[in-house]
Amino acid sequence: MFTEAITVNGPEQLGNIQVPKRASYIRAIMLELSRIASHLLWLGPFMADIGAQTPFFYIFRERELIYDLFEAATERVEGVGIIGAEEALNWGLSGPMLRASGIQWDLRKVDRYECYDEVDWEVQWQKEGDSLARYLVRISEMTESIKIIQQALEGIPGGPYENLEIRRFDRIKDPEWNDFEYRFISKKPSYF
Repeated sequence: MFTEAITVNGPEQLGNIQVPKRASYIRAIMLELSRIASHLLWLGPFMADIGAQTPFFYIFRERELIYDLFEAATERVEGVGIIGAEEALNWGLSGPMLRASGIQWDLRKVDRYECYDEVDWEVQWQKEGDSLARYLVRISEMTESIKIIQQALEGIPGGPYENLEIRRFDRIKDPEWNDFEYRFISKKPSYF
């Protein structure tokens, strides 16, 4: 919660935005719960280090209760931060940000580099453009990545894994770029 507090407090102060008194109290409560959760994270292992194993488990149980409160207070992601397809393109978004805005585009499918065209996988995308869509795209992309890895492990062919032809470049004797003058060409001189 401390990170979120900094994120909102700065712009509010810069913009001279008055926060309702109720919101200020709720924020204080959340910040203090965050402080307690942080101290519990320290206290549990400390107690275990001095030989008290049982409190370790109770302390983490209490910490999880605080995290349940945080989850209940912050789980609203549907309909938040909507970025439409046109905005995503105009802003130059890529990856999950682009695909969560309704654009079914993935460089691995378009350029067909490496062996992506030899394995079965689908571009993961959502059309809503909100924070939930970005979350769902990332979660489903991890599932697709596992699917790609499994297929690659099953289908990996034998043979060399490096291009031995590249070694012929090592055979060039004394190229000009190895001269002393060129080694430090991009460094600024030190006056001290």
